[in-house]
Amino acid sequence: MSRQVRKHRNNLLSVGFAALAVVLVAPLSAFSQELVIGAPNALTGGFGEASQHVVEGLQVAVDQINEEGGIKSLNGMKLKLIPADTGDKPDQAASVTRRLITQERAVVLVGANTSAMTLSAQIEAEKARIPILTTSYADAIVERGMKYTFKIPPRNAITSDLTVEYAVKLVTDATGKKPTQVAVFNGSDAASQASSKATLAKAEKDGLKVVSHVSFQGNITDPTPIISATLQNKPDIIFLSSITPDVILIARALRAVGVKTLIVGGGGSVSSNGTGSALGTAANGFMGVVSFNWDVPVDGVKELMDRYRKRYPKEAFPPASDTLGQGYAIGQIIRQALEKAASTDPTKIRDVLASTEFNVALPGGKAAFDETGLNKYSEPILVEWINGQLRSIWPKKYQAVQPVL
Repeated sequence: MSRQVRKHRNNLLSVGFAALAVVLVAPLSAFSQELVIGAPNALTGGFGEASQHVVEGLQVAVDQINEEGGIKSLNGMKLKLIPADTGDKPDQAASVTRRLITQERAVVLVGANTSAMTLSAQIEAEKARIPILTTSYADAIVERGMKYTFKIPPRNAITSDLTVEYAVKLVTDATGKKPTQVAVFNGSDAASQASSKATLAKAEKDGLKVVSHVSFQGNITDPTPIISATLQNKPDIIFLSSITPDVILIARALRAVGVKTLIVGGGGSVSSNGTGSALGTAANGFMGVVSFNWDVPVDGVKELMDRYRKRYPKEAFPPASDTLGQGYAIGQIIRQALEKAASTDPTKIRDVLASTEFNVALPGGKAAFDETGLNKYSEPILVEWINGQLRSIWPKKYQAVQPVL
């Protein structure tokens, strides 16, 4: 082979490798008109309904963004949502998150709704320096020094405190008489135990007498101990925290023996279409603190509901789901962050998320994240099942209907 031919071949190889390197490091906008949002969520298992609603709310937001011309600062780039099922397995959450990052080229992640799955997914996001926004409640999510995690709902302790505070204020306002006696019942799972511990501390701080506290093994078949404790001690309010099947069984059994005492459950067990349909009229007087509800009087909520009904006509309506609204709000945040960043670089998107105040269709109307990644402006609300619908009842500025006590 002549020296000239060899030189020509080497030049071609050099150009080829250089071109390959450009492709490997080129920003997404250089070769694609779609920006991928990866959504690793627990779409099956015990939290499947709530996680599905996260994805549905996010999809409604993505559809709206694309219909309205995409991301204008990125020359109208459209968004593409790719969900992935984490199941109830942390190792699966890690693997699907890695796949979304490496194979699907996601530049933003939304997940995993279930706290244990999020704790796993956020490690993969942090290693890849991809921002992840989550609807999970576990405090540990914002206590591990992660710089790419952004958490929409408040800390567990805040939710537990507000559950007691809101319930007492609501009853006092409606009846003119402050409740003095409460009962606390909780399952054996970690989340329920943490919730009951915070509830007990708040009750003591506020001078409420805890007339009964029963901790039970999850997946109960016989609610008799709880019913007996209620009938014997006659609390003014019952605080009940457990997995949803237990909550449904206990609430149904209490109503069956004529106990009309207010039952205040955890947000996940209350904010579920399955709970409403399973309990029927027994759901009346069943309350909980959530981050969003379909009837809350906040800008953007009606548009979300209209779009949701059109996009998912076979889904129950109105939806009893706070994760639906959180998913939509995350979509709104992503849109505003991308417009401001004017870049598909995940690090630049992360920096905007960490330093910007966003307008969202959630109580309070805005979101911004502190140095730990926690939303500083979360405003939980108290909701109640009334005649087959989950309604917003407290604080008064978010009250859609009068409570039924």
